[in-house]
Amino acid sequence: MRVVTYNIQFGRGRDGRYDIDRTAQALEGADIVGLQEAEAYWDRSGNIHQVEHIAGALGDYHFVYGATIDIHKTVAGVHRRRQFGNAVLSRWPILTTRTFLFPKLSPLNAHSIQRGLTEATIETPLGVVRVYTSHFSHLCTEERIQHAQLSLDIHRRAAADGTVNSGTAITDNARIDPSWNESPPPAVPPSAILMGDLNFTPDDPPYSLLAGPRSSGYGRLVRPDGFVDTWTVAGNREEDGPTLYRDMDTKRGIRIDYILATPDLAQHVKSAEVLTDTEASDHQPVATTFAE
Repeated sequence: MRVVTYNIQFGRGRDGRYDIDRTAQALEGADIVGLQEAEAYWDRSGNIHQVEHIAGALGDYHFVYGATIDIHKTVAGVHRRRQFGNAVLSRWPILTTRTFLFPKLSPLNAHSIQRGLTEATIETPLGVVRVYTSHFSHLCTEERIQHAQLSLDIHRRAAADGTVNSGTAITDNARIDPSWNESPPPAVPPSAILMGDLNFTPDDPPYSLLAGPRSSGYGRLVRPDGFVDTWTVAGNREEDGPTLYRDMDTKRGIRIDYILATPDLAQHVKSAEVLTDTEASDHQPVATTFAE
């Protein structure tokens, strides 16, 4: 099972050219994809629904789009929604989905956008898995800590919150309303993947919050109700694998894009890599392969 996360920068490559087909080509061979900075019906990217386009290019993949910016727009006389946010695409059916919005910091002297966490419950060869994709704040560590903590809280309380539709619906006259039980969703699975452009490096506090604190004698101290970094599980060093290049020729930069997984999935991690050659965005895709 090949999982890829990619901040696609709304289809704009390093050359400044918008080419969503080039973006889709960088994702070929992925079974599950987490996207960030995907948009729909913006003038700058040709007034198309980018997620629909990528899903079709990959072979009619299932997808959910968690728009965190959603504004009315009319395109050629047709009412549309100008949107921006995260998406999950999957070779297999996406059973349920929901998007959680983060509190928004709105400084007067910097560009700020609404951000959030999109969840997709997918029936994979490894079982049913909750897949999350997110794009944490670019503004400051304090806001990224908040986003990391909220993501961790959502994961930890998933079982208690239950599925998107749970319990027994009762009508006004206290009779069971069977219409809510048309297709009961699956039970909340314990396994989860959290991926995205998280805008921190491994030596930043939000990384320790999600992947565990560092011990001088034992390395990362993995919490049972937290995540592991699949990059390091696959045998790579935390400080290696830059995903945002400062220099494309030397491929030097910082690692801020991640695929994290619950500890039960760590035993299935086969390999992890940064896809270094594509120039379809200002970020590089990250891929983790899980063995069945």
